[in-house]
Amino acid sequence: MVLPDQQKGFSFTTTSDSSGRYLFRSVAPGTYAVSADVKGFEKVVSSPFKVDINQNATTNLMLKVAGASQVIEVGAQAQAIQTEDAETGQVVNRKFINDLPLIDRNVVVLTSLAPGVTPMDDQCDATCTGTNFVSNGSRGSTADILMDGASVTNSEPNGGITQATYVPSPEAVEEFKVQQTNFSAEFGFSGGSIVNVITRSGTNRFHGSGYEFFRDAMFDANDWFANRAGQPIPPLRRNNYGFTIGGPIIKNKTFFFFDWDRSKTTSLDARSGAMPSDLMRAGDFGEVCGAQGGTFDSTGLCSVAAGQIWDPYLRHNDPNAGGPVANSATTFIPFNNIANYISPGCNAAALNGNPCPPASSLPVPGVKGNLIDPVALKMALFP
Repeated sequence: MVLPDQQKGFSFTTTSDSSGRYLFRSVAPGTYAVSADVKGFEKVVSSPFKVDINQNATTNLMLKVAGASQVIEVGAQAQAIQTEDAETGQVVNRKFINDLPLIDRNVVVLTSLAPGVTPMDDQCDATCTGTNFVSNGSRGSTADILMDGASVTNSEPNGGITQATYVPSPEAVEEFKVQQTNFSAEFGFSGGSIVNVITRSGTNRFHGSGYEFFRDAMFDANDWFANRAGQPIPPLRRNNYGFTIGGPIIKNKTFFFFDWDRSKTTSLDARSGAMPSDLMRAGDFGEVCGAQGGTFDSTGLCSVAAGQIWDPYLRHNDPNAGGPVANSATTFIPFNNIANYISPGCNAAALNGNPCPPASSLPVPGVKGNLIDPVALKMALFP
């Protein structure tokens, strides 16, 4: 029995047993055609078939008694149900990688093509750790990524979170398989799935490619809030370019494959956030009480605790309360106005030799509270 690689030229050989059963071990992914040649029988050659990563493929041949020397070539074979093992998963081959859109050019996001795989959230998707996806209900970021048989993930020692230390360019990946259920004992270090990646290889013919994937803001829609405020689309220009080349070193024996990949990105982003009001910039935080749904009494105490600012130097740690608490009910800052509040606890001893600033150092006339840092106040008042 001979199993030649249709692209690289080398062959695997084996001998069948008395029942005609045969087995080729440790066959690399590729395209093959198996042949059987026994004296007194016609030589039989199967049609070419593809062996995917971690696949147990089966090809059956039927020998006929030969009246004369001749060769029979078996035609195309029908797709058969995988019966050699109970492993489930999804092979993502070169056609998928070539044809499907990859906005960030990260091949790991194609794991979502496998049944049962769900990306995590938009803030930390599969590209965040390389393994941040849920597979059939497993915990996120617990998969292992193998690159040509070697793990390229590390694991956080306390939580067991895995992270890919290296993810190759899509142009360097031949195919990968998301192995999800009942994978064999040779695979470990995974709480959910194995992403088994095979990189590309050279063949007996030289081949290569050059590419550039281009993104530009002129093709994008504006953010809704930026558009409402009359702000233009933030500039974005992303170029991912490179080349690949592969071929033989020694024909039918040794091959090489090289890829070079580079990305250049320039961008801005529109963000929204809270800004301090004019009163807050001057040290009056009375609006915090109202924002929490509270009101001040005649002494300046907010009716809602979450809306009240307390003197930080008149508090102590209470283990029963789980943290710092006020020394007394009178250590609140009246009306949340620190512009004119003088803290009796803010002194050199309390600050380990770093006393509070005197009122004369503050940049705003009439503001004399000793809880206000003059540098921070200058930054808050910066036009």
